[in-house]
Amino acid sequence: MKAVRISLMLLSVGAGILLDGIISSSRYFATLNFNHEALMIAPQHFESSSQSTFNNSTKPEENGLKRIAWLMSFPNSGTSYTSYLIRTVTKTNTGSNYGHESGTDEHSSLSPSVPIFNDNPIPTWTESWNSHLQQPSKGYILTKTHCGGFSFCTACDSFIYNSHTFLKKCLEGDFVTGIATSGFEVSKGYASKDNIARAVHIIRDPFDNVVARFHLERRTLGKKNKAHYPNSREGFRQFCDDLGKIEKAQKQARIFFEDVLDLDIPCKADFYRYIQWHNMAFTTTWNLGIPTLVVHYESYTTSLNETKDALLEFLEQDEVADAPPFVTGKTYREYYTADEIDAVSKMAERLALRETWQHTKHYFGH
Repeated sequence: MKAVRISLMLLSVGAGILLDGIISSSRYFATLNFNHEALMIAPQHFESSSQSTFNNSTKPEENGLKRIAWLMSFPNSGTSYTSYLIRTVTKTNTGSNYGHESGTDEHSSLSPSVPIFNDNPIPTWTESWNSHLQQPSKGYILTKTHCGGFSFCTACDSFIYNSHTFLKKCLEGDFVTGIATSGFEVSKGYASKDNIARAVHIIRDPFDNVVARFHLERRTLGKKNKAHYPNSREGFRQFCDDLGKIEKAQKQARIFFEDVLDLDIPCKADFYRYIQWHNMAFTTTWNLGIPTLVVHYESYTTSLNETKDALLEFLEQDEVADAPPFVTGKTYREYYTADEIDAVSKMAERLALRETWQHTKHYFGH
């Protein structure tokens, strides 16, 4: 059995104190970094408080209100598996800001969304149709949100985000109403930030993440365009080249990151989006003052049981069934040259906030 070590770091302005096993704070980041010997949980950036510990005594329902733990991820980072993992091992439902996804039954037909809260249609239960899942009776409801700033450039609004607009996107969602005989309607709305009590922040290797996003985007293309962008290294690089020409012509994009556009990197703007997204995610959870667990995608491959246990502890939920197997995603380092990987590393080190860099630098050999 692997040894487990929990180290918690308290940071004040210009000073740091390392504690082991317990922390007096309600604001922290807990990070999962795995090797063959240990599970490391290292919080960053929070204000001290004498009232709470790592096993936070805050209840999921205060004054009758359920509490949400955001599942935050840049798309294609392991969101679906994380949500599925929690539903499987706890046999309880999870949530989503996107009712058009969670209103889908086992036959993949659209159905009305079922909201988690009586006074707001967002978020909704992920699998309200699944009679094998109960609503959580304790702990925090893991709820999917991709926030904003991740779309491939059309009007380039995905480049221009601040903490206010990003938070608004984190709260934004949709829900489905209607019946099959008369048709369904998808409407937009916003969750209440007052119900957001925790966050799980998923991070994937940026080189794999960007290529995986190409694969997802490719599925939306017509037959002719799919032939133009084959599912290969060459197709990826052609897609990036064509997208880069469009982005370089955008006036807004040039104003906001002219130096990035001139870098010789495939899909350079998507690497920019990746960095900005994680910058904004860390900023948002910090501004909300909520405990945040950072999970690296590769941990599902190297340390599945430890990752599962850490998630359950953080969500204060019980394990009642075995974890489903994790199918390791492909790696795509061979899609880039050594010079391109080095250029992305330098861009990330320059543009990333401290928290983002600390949690991603190992992908660049730092």
